[in-house]
Amino acid sequence: MSRPLERVEIFCGGRILQLNNFRTMKGYGWPRFRSMRLWRQDKGNAGCVAAFPKAVREGGASPIPFEELIEVGRWSIHAAQA
Repeated sequence: MSRPLERVEIFCGGRILQLNNFRTMKGYGWPRFRSMRLWRQDKGNAGCVAAFPKAVREGGASPIPFEELIEVGRWSIHAAQA
């Protein structure tokens, strides 16, 4: 396939970061950054799954703050109703 399946673009102060398939990143307008390529795709799932039991065992804070969970739920309901 010629186009990425997953893309995240960040626009900041006239500059752009473009992440494709969680493997390649290109920067436009960044003085010392042009691109980066990873050998493996990393979406952070393994780290997230490991962080939760660790927080429970050690009594630490939730890896995802409660307020963010509520906000995601609220926006999901809004999207489903639209």
